Amino acid sequence: MNDEIEFDPAPEGWVPSTSTGTYSSHAGPFYYREGDVPGVGFIAHPHHANLAKIVHGGALLMLADMALYDIFRRELGMFKGVTVTLNSEFLSAGPIGAFIEATGTPMRIGRGLMFARGEIKARGKLLLSFSGTIKRFDAPNAE
Repeated sequence: MNDEIEFDPAPEGWVPSTSTGTYSSHAGPFYYREGDVPGVGFIAHPHHANLAKIVHGGALLMLADMALYDIFRRELGMFKGVTVTLNSEFLSAGPIGAFIEATGTPMRIGRGLMFARGEIKARGKLLLSFSGTIKRFDAPNAE
């Protein structure tokens, strides 16, 4: 890849993840927006690229999956759950060097299943829209 890539800094109000030893800690580093508004992001480095030298679709899908959890964590606090569905539409290419950010909105929070939708952007451009469902395991009567 080009050695002259200019990397966006993480925006003000975003802090690096402190998790270590997890899948996401190896794929990142990832950043979380401070405050109550959901937000997960990363600075796209060459290791996030595909052969076309743009952000790999798998990196964007991982970010969507992380954002899906973050959307509900902002509403409920920490919880245990797994992604049941993750639907996506790729809309534009993500440039290497850009800060890529995901955010979204909960659509319904049930005892066991929770639904949300969101979007991923870079430099003001919409890259991907997504929706998904999480199955919560630690809620009372979460069957």
